Amino acid sequence: MRSPASIVIPLCSAVGYTLAAMALKRAMDGGHPWRVLFIVNLIGAVLFQTWLLHGGLPFTTTNVLHAILAGTAFFVGQVFTFIAISRGDISIATPVLGTKVIFVALLVFVTGGEELGWKLWVATFLTTLALALLGGEWRANRQRLLVSVVFAFLASVAFAATDVMQQLWARDFGFGRFAPVMFATVGALSFTLIPFFSAPLREMPRPMVIWAFGGGTLLTVQAMGIAYCIAEYHEVTVTNVLYNTRGLWSVALVWVVGHWFANAEKQVGGAIMTRRLIGALILLAAVYLSLA
Repeated sequence: MRSPASIVIPLCSAVGYTLAAMALKRAMDGGHPWRVLFIVNLIGAVLFQTWLLHGGLPFTTTNVLHAILAGTAFFVGQVFTFIAISRGDISIATPVLGTKVIFVALLVFVTGGEELGWKLWVATFLTTLALALLGGEWRANRQRLLVSVVFAFLASVAFAATDVMQQLWARDFGFGRFAPVMFATVGALSFTLIPFFSAPLREMPRPMVIWAFGGGTLLTVQAMGIAYCIAEYHEVTVTNVLYNTRGLWSVALVWVVGHWFANAEKQVGGAIMTRRLIGALILLAAVYLSLA
């Protein structure tokens, strides 16, 4: 019998991701995307060290190098995600991020020689259809649409590469060792963002710092929830399908409570937001097919 926690935690993480994204966008609206990302990644680097208590296998050069490579791919994905969120719309970028699992299947095909089944081809078609719906206001706001879609797709590829690396290498190191090294790498790489700061970190407005710390902590906690589910219940398919409901939440919450975060995306109009919701549903169906 499936544990209720294996269902509740991914759903809570999906909602948590959307709320974190809105909080971080609020922080970045002050013009501080790289300083916000720096704060978020340092929070993740610190909190993920608690996984060391879970234990693992010996620290070997190979194991550490594998974790560093995964952390590098994750950092690249974070950079693309922040560009998509700060310069685009959450209600477009988040559903597109859900296509990560499709890229995982494609990367596994490329690296492992597995055949692509008909379900993945259907999932690819549904993804194309969903993007057409998500981009319903193409003529009205072409630049924001392009930024949301292109950089969210690039982030999906980077996160997919991270997942494939974890699948290939984490077992040899133990997640209790792999995750801390991986996120320590993310934290270390974040110092490369400092030359791109618009001003010193200490000059960042206090309200923006609060939004960044709140969003970063929530983002890390929900990520740890997903990691815990995968490690504890070994139901990757169910966990990913439930977690990808964040695409629906990103549209629904932005529409309903986005104004709490000074988010103005719903001002595009009810018809466009409805199309985005339908597009998010179709993307979720595509993800389910790719995992089935």
